[in-house]
Amino acid sequence: MREPLRLWLRFIGVEFWLVALVPFQIGFIVGAQEWGSRAGLLGLATVALLTASSFVLNHLCDLDTDRRNPRKAFSLLVRSDLTPAAGWALFGALQVATLALAALAGRDFLLCLLSLTAISLAYNIAPLRLKERPGLDIAANGASLGFLLPLAGWSLSQPLGEFPRLYFASVVCYLVAFYCPTMAVDVVADRAVGTTTFATRFGAVATMRLSWTAATAGAGLLLWSGATDAFPWDRNLLWWTGWILLLQPLAHWRELPPNATPDYETVRRGSIILATIAALATASFLWLYLSGSPVPPFRR
Repeated sequence: MREPLRLWLRFIGVEFWLVALVPFQIGFIVGAQEWGSRAGLLGLATVALLTASSFVLNHLCDLDTDRRNPRKAFSLLVRSDLTPAAGWALFGALQVATLALAALAGRDFLLCLLSLTAISLAYNIAPLRLKERPGLDIAANGASLGFLLPLAGWSLSQPLGEFPRLYFASVVCYLVAFYCPTMAVDVVADRAVGTTTFATRFGAVATMRLSWTAATAGAGLLLWSGATDAFPWDRNLLWWTGWILLLQPLAHWRELPPNATPDYETVRRGSIILATIAALATASFLWLYLSGSPVPPFRR
């Protein structure tokens, strides 16, 4: 891949788009009870544009600290390949395109995207700048990725008021669990450039403990949902996939130890392993859900 193109793709965060697209798609599948549709594809395109605009906004608002951070040397703004004025113009164009497509998808979907835009602005721009307010930085990511994105997917086929809150509360927990190690591993670098996060305030170990607690809470909520037949879960789905839920907290403890400061390799390896387990659990659940929640052989 040509270097300029690679830098542009990194600048708009292409490698992280799945972090937003997957929660959206889960919400869509649970609501529409199908893998995809024209409305779903429109939603995916809109969420991709929104994610790109959020990354551009992040680069613009973090330019001063990014110039002192070697990990951000790829930024087109840091490299002076793009002026701040041009960056703001790009952000505006992406936002206009995002909201135009969202309006085509429907009122409820547009409301979700407007809410996501509001959180993105509050997360990055002073005086709120939630990313530098320990606790609120995690809450903002959890609300966006674990609640509003699945709600946006759900809204394409179902009323907002019927959104299965308990199920997606577990999604919030899992996303917090994955987000925390990325903060913990960056404590030294963030402190060096003056960035305030939950991890720089409370420490890497406390952040890793929060990660494990959130993962365990997410598994617990899903187990409870299955045991109580809380939509979209039921006892049949629990019998098929419950063993994966029980495995997750144990695997998390082993791969991302909650009582130790992680290094980059630990976070990279642990995140890949845990993401693979989560993907297996999610894919299994959705396949069984769309198959009509079949009764396990030993219950027939």
